[in-house]
Amino acid sequence: MTTFSEQMITDSSIFMEPGEFGAIAVYTDSDLNGISCNVLIEHDVLLQPSGFDSQVVEVGTTIEALFSEVGTPEKDDTFAIDSITYIVMRIVENDKVFVKMTVSEEAE
Repeated sequence: MTTFSEQMITDSSIFMEPGEFGAIAVYTDSDLNGISCNVLIEHDVLLQPSGFDSQVVEVGTTIEALFSEVGTPEKDDTFAIDSITYIVMRIVENDKVFVKMTVSEEAE
C-alpha cells in the first residue's frame, strides 16, 4: 500500500517535468558527483535577505528540486541548466518532498 507521502512525491514529480515550467539540470554536490534532475527555476523573485528582520527585500533566483533526487543541497553546490551554472546560496524551504534554494549565476 502506498503511503500519502509516497503518493504526493509521485504526483508532484509531474510538475517538475521539462516543459513550460520545468527544466533538466545537472546537480553537482561538493564531492563532484553529478546527477541529472528535473527542476523549477524562477527568476526575479522577491526575497528577504538572510540576517535581516525588517522590510528589506532583494530580487533573486530560486531553484526547486525534488528532495528524493537531490537531498539537501549545500552552499556552493551547483545546478547546470543549458549553458548556465547556478550556485546554491541557501535553502529557503525543505519539506522533504521539495527543496527550494536561492541561487546565483556563476560569473563567466
